Amino acid sequence: MFERLHFAKREDKPSDKSLNAALVYGWLIIAGVMLVGYVFESLNGEQTDSYLLYFSLVMVVPAVVGFIIYHIRPLWFYLRYVVLVGYMIMYVFVMFTSNTTLVFTYIIPMMILIVLYHDIFMVVVAGITTLLINGASIFIRATSGEINSHNVKEVEIQVALLVFCIIGSIVGARIYSIIDENNTRSKENMQQMTIATIQTIANTIDAKDEYTQGHSRRVSDYSKSIAKELGYSDQEVEDIKFIALLHDIGKIGVPDSVLNKPGKLTDDEYQLMKNHTIIGADILKDIGMIHEIDVGAKYHHERYDGKGYPDGLEGDEIPKIARIIAVADAYDAMTSTRIYRNRLEPGIVMEEIEKGLGTQFDPEAGAAMLRLLREDRLISEEHYEEPKEVREATELLSRVMEKQEEQLANNYMHDELTGAYNRNYGLKLLQETTRQGQGTLFIFDIDQFHVVNETEGYMVGDIYLQTVSKLIQSFREKGIVARFGADEFVAVFPRVITPEHATRMAEKFRDKLNAKKNEQVALGKLNVSIGIAMIDHEKEEFNVVYERADKALYVAKHQSEDCYYIHWRGQDEIDRQEKASADLRALVSVLKNRKRDSGGLEVDLPAFTTMLNYITDVAERNHQHVRLLLFTLMSDTEHKVSVDETDRVMTILERAILKSIRSVDATTKYSATQRIVLLLNMDEEQVHVVTDRIMMEFYKMYDKKQIAIHYDSADLSNN
Repeated sequence: MFERLHFAKREDKPSDKSLNAALVYGWLIIAGVMLVGYVFESLNGEQTDSYLLYFSLVMVVPAVVGFIIYHIRPLWFYLRYVVLVGYMIMYVFVMFTSNTTLVFTYIIPMMILIVLYHDIFMVVVAGITTLLINGASIFIRATSGEINSHNVKEVEIQVALLVFCIIGSIVGARIYSIIDENNTRSKENMQQMTIATIQTIANTIDAKDEYTQGHSRRVSDYSKSIAKELGYSDQEVEDIKFIALLHDIGKIGVPDSVLNKPGKLTDDEYQLMKNHTIIGADILKDIGMIHEIDVGAKYHHERYDGKGYPDGLEGDEIPKIARIIAVADAYDAMTSTRIYRNRLEPGIVMEEIEKGLGTQFDPEAGAAMLRLLREDRLISEEHYEEPKEVREATELLSRVMEKQEEQLANNYMHDELTGAYNRNYGLKLLQETTRQGQGTLFIFDIDQFHVVNETEGYMVGDIYLQTVSKLIQSFREKGIVARFGADEFVAVFPRVITPEHATRMAEKFRDKLNAKKNEQVALGKLNVSIGIAMIDHEKEEFNVVYERADKALYVAKHQSEDCYYIHWRGQDEIDRQEKASADLRALVSVLKNRKRDSGGLEVDLPAFTTMLNYITDVAERNHQHVRLLLFTLMSDTEHKVSVDETDRVMTILERAILKSIRSVDATTKYSATQRIVLLLNMDEEQVHVVTDRIMMEFYKMYDKKQIAIHYDSADLSNN
């Protein structure tokens, strides 16, 4: 109980601030109440003005001194004793000068306040001092004859109340002390568990990369050393230590094949690696146990000159913690053997850090690291032994992750929510099925799906997806069904080989969907648009058929919600397309056999000739490709299209082309129903992007279905 009966030096703790505030402000309130009381007594003639003045000085001066000390040093451990001494000075004064009967009770509020400190020594000292003061007061009153047989009972009550108050304060302080010790112990245990958890996670992350064992712990040690060198407080240093431990947590989302790849990373692989900063920040963003715990993970690859990632922050825009970790991370990378190089010599490492001051590294953090290295003060436990619990937890977590990866590998074929094939595996099956040369490809797209998620909730959105998937898979014409996006399913049905059959299936799907909507109120807003394309011939590429179906879906969505549209090349259309292709071949032959600067072509397009000569000259000098596109209007045989309508559609096509191509490209009219486009230095994939954009822009502006667009392309380059 009396473990604090000494004046050993105590450290100032953040928790003392609130206690000191309660004591100081409580004292001010007590002083204010008592001063008001004595003012009224003075006004009633019970006290003289001079007494009121002395009382004010004895009361207010110590209180103000304590208040000033608190605001200068709010965490000071010994402030409680200053306040207690000042209060006792006031208590002695009133005990020996006041004529108020209950003056002895003035100690009770202070005893209640100091219980908050659960400091047994302070409570005992205050209690003994109070008893001595009251004993002296009783002795003086007894010798002066104020105490006699008539009022001795009051003195006994006074002493009894004080004794009970002091004993109660001691008991209360002890109980409070036990509770506080238990809370502190629980907090320490929780902190130890948190630390062990952080260490376990850091070890597990490092274990993914066979060349970075211990990397997170070393970066944590180096960051701690730099923070100390920069004058951070003990608490800030501890926080930076744990933030640095988790700086690479985002690598949990990077495939092992990328982390441990021996050769140079591709652009896509490098982007995956860079994404670990975003992934890490996303994992840690809602964790509140350490302030700014996500900062290190997100910004430790930012550069002081603004050339880092993920946000390209510059200078002071980068959080200071991240700037410290960036130096520590780079130092460990340079002094460790990595899959792509051996460790660097200490002298070279210091040169690199010095060279990077103000560009790669924060000048202050980098300079602090250099001082630590030159003076051999960098803290790093080279032979650090992890606690047994941490080692076992790391092994357990690693096993769990391995099992999870195995489970994902076992289930990688199917989308967990809908039961359809997932995109990656489904694409392989769809490609194989398409190459068989017959069947129909359907794209089922849920209309306004994002609105449903936002207004109805994601649970309703999940029900929509599951319903659509089940309806597609319920067709007796069995096919390959894959979920291709958040709201899109793609299916190939090999036995559906005619447009009439495809139409019946689309109608049947709509009937089934409407029946489901009538059965379940929750499906009331579920509408599905369908794009359909026929597979024309053997070995046709999936992406070609998918493009046609996607264009059909675009048309369906622009008609209204819950519609379908079939992109089918019948024999008449095939004949017309063959003719358009023949036109292209003839045009290419003329262009390739032309004489330079002849002034014109057989097609009588002199401006086009000049433009072509210029573009091909530029392309040849720069070893670039020139690609020619020929767009042809294809009218539906069931509709007779007027000349005016054809001209209108050609104008729409021209606008769509001009809106979609670059300033270095060119276009001209070739015939009443055809238009030429020249594209400079584009590969086939880029050409597909441009043609898709032109088609999309065209169908945005063209509101009828009487005319379709066909295009062919050719390479005009000499090579």
